[in-house]
Amino acid sequence: MLKQLLIIGAAAALVASSAASAHEVAPSHFLETAKPYAPYEFLIGDWYSSFPGQPMTIHQQFRWGPDKAYIVYSTFIDVAGRPEQLHFEGMMVWNGKAKALDFLFAVQPPSGAEEKGTVSLQSDGSIVREVEMTDSSGKGDRYRQTFRKAADGKVVTNMAEQTANGWKVQPPGDLVMERHSSTAEASR
Repeated sequence: MLKQLLIIGAAAALVASSAASAHEVAPSHFLETAKPYAPYEFLIGDWYSSFPGQPMTIHQQFRWGPDKAYIVYSTFIDVAGRPEQLHFEGMMVWNGKAKALDFLFAVQPPSGAEEKGTVSLQSDGSIVREVEMTDSSGKGDRYRQTFRKAADGKVVTNMAEQTANGWKVQPPGDLVMERHSSTAEASR
């Protein structure tokens, strides 16, 4: 019995040392830390926008996935007297070939609607989210959301819909996004 335990112990030690060395990976250019999210980093945090003359607030949240490997983007609608409601949520991931973020969001869960598209840095420094929205029946629309840095650390955003006559900015037009002070510190 003692001989069997010694053999089992030796085998386990051999397997453990082989398993440990099997996971060591030599440095490679494929494993270098990429910085593709740097242009989008200013959006990380919780942002709030009010609608003029309406008891409604839009809460947009951008947060990092593990090891800053992707960005999770959630938008909530807060109407006075009701609990905050999730409007959409999903992931934005760097696509090295397109040099943009690809995204897929669930809209009004569990409606069966989705948004997918790209998010890219423009030459003027703005960020543009090109959206293909599809409802549960397969009907779709195209939208374009723009984010621009503004004074005092604020961001201005708007949403335009593609029509037969071109892009039409949706009401209420430009919305000012303001951080809550607790999330401004957490995002740095």
